[in-house]
Amino acid sequence: MKLGMSLYSFGADIHAGRMDVYDAIRCCAEMGCDGVEIIGEQHIPGWPNPSLDDLKRIRELVASLSMEIFCFSCYFGKNIRSDRPQTQEEMIHNAKKMIAVTACLGAKIMRPAFNADPVDILVDYVNAVLPALEEYGVIWGVELHAPHPPAYYLKALETVNSPWFRLVPDFSCWQGPNAPGQIQTNELSTLEPLLPYAVHCHGKAHMFDENGEEPNTPYKEIFTRLKDYGFEGSVAGEFEGWLMNGEPSTKTTRILFNLLEKYGR
Repeated sequence: MKLGMSLYSFGADIHAGRMDVYDAIRCCAEMGCDGVEIIGEQHIPGWPNPSLDDLKRIRELVASLSMEIFCFSCYFGKNIRSDRPQTQEEMIHNAKKMIAVTACLGAKIMRPAFNADPVDILVDYVNAVLPALEEYGVIWGVELHAPHPPAYYLKALETVNSPWFRLVPDFSCWQGPNAPGQIQTNELSTLEPLLPYAVHCHGKAHMFDENGEEPNTPYKEIFTRLKDYGFEGSVAGEFEGWLMNGEPSTKTTRILFNLLEKYGR
């Protein structure tokens, strides 16, 4: 499997203006990452209307550092406009736009953050853009994340039944009950039926102990299952502790990437 970092992990320094997307990409290369994950709203200049020049510059920088863009993440919902909710047609149009942006960046996976109840709403949107996903060679990677249980995603994946609709499991779904911000805890056995659909993972972390371990997340057990299955996708570290502890991003991302390498190599 390939290991890298979500640029979300650099949030403390990016939000403070001490680092930009290009600095974060270079930092990942220095750590030895195979690739990165980029979030449109947080990292792409000019979002939601980025220039082709900026997309090209990001893509070429990543390639020049012998990395790849594992995944392009973005947000998908009705509340983009300030005057009214988006219509279904507008949402489908925006989804197709994000698919094109993903392809321009050279990424193969797009993760639109989107929660919908019932699950049929998600299924309808994915089915509406399946031709565009296939045309651009982009996989819609739905993120397995609270508040929905693993069964929700399994139903969606089985219903759509397409290689262009796959899964991005977030490790937080199997964190212990004392993890910050955790809404629900699932038995680790619930990961196994989902592994045939997994193409990319988020290695979530909120904190580290004196040994560099994430005390609430069973990293060793999750990676063991990924290896035993023969997972050949990517895992991007996603450090969320910058919301709480104010540590420099360059310090915490290195601790997290060392943890990924410890169990993932």
